[in-house]
Amino acid sequence: MNIAIIGAAYTGLKAAKILTAQGHTVTVTTTQEKRVAPLKEVADNVIVMVGSDREKMRALLTGQDIVLMTVAGGMVERDGKTVMDPELYRDAYLGTAQSLVESLDAAPNLKQIIFTSSLNAYGDAGGVTPVVEDTPSHPQGPFQSVYVETEDVLLGAQSETLNVAIYRTGTIYGPGVMRGLNDSAKGMTMQPIPFDGDSDVMIVHRDDVVGALVFGIKHNVSGRYNVFNDTTDSKKEFFAKVCDREGYGAIEWLNLSPGPRQVSNQKLKDLGFRYLDPFSERDGDELL
Repeated sequence: MNIAIIGAAYTGLKAAKILTAQGHTVTVTTTQEKRVAPLKEVADNVIVMVGSDREKMRALLTGQDIVLMTVAGGMVERDGKTVMDPELYRDAYLGTAQSLVESLDAAPNLKQIIFTSSLNAYGDAGGVTPVVEDTPSHPQGPFQSVYVETEDVLLGAQSETLNVAIYRTGTIYGPGVMRGLNDSAKGMTMQPIPFDGDSDVMIVHRDDVVGALVFGIKHNVSGRYNVFNDTTDSKKEFFAKVCDREGYGAIEWLNLSPGPRQVSNQKLKDLGFRYLDPFSERDGDELL
């Protein structure tokens, strides 16, 4: 099949490598010219573009059977620090989704879109427990709202011939510089963390997200799915164990906005999907 991957920084990069090895014709996008050469090592075609560019989106979609939207964006360097730009963030997600949907006539054979969203879309889930895929979102800020708006745009394109799947993923960890759980924990000890330490940790290995994408393509899934592993600790509990094991200091959780609790990952498992790192024990390993 012809598969387009919009955004190939980390998860999308590994997905491209796996899908190319399976014999698919893979086209990836990047916003950075300097990444073209390394991406050509794992994909058949590379297009430099921002997702909201309609002309390039139409060119990307031409002839595609599947689109994976694994974008991540909105980060910029200012005064020597990496910060989130709200407008760029919104364009990276919502702008890309709007461009994709408005360009669908360029891809008459397209049969599936999968978007790797975030469990942050639930916000605090309105305090409801347990949290399942049908639980209404209750975003607590503009960044969480962007995920919900992006999902709604894509789901609005669902038709008899086009399936749309939303993967609400947990925080993604895995091999690579500053991608491991130890690195994350160490970084969190250096400054107060605004998140809700008592909410579910909701983490997932990058290769389990890639595995879920491959599984979703094989089974032509549609609808929303929570994609995170079986670790049941709260954020505070899980990262306290990491800090104790590694000899790091304590993490200060500010709990500025409540997060969801008792979130379920059962729906995708009921279809037959199994996690390769169910209990967060192999963060430095390549699993696929």
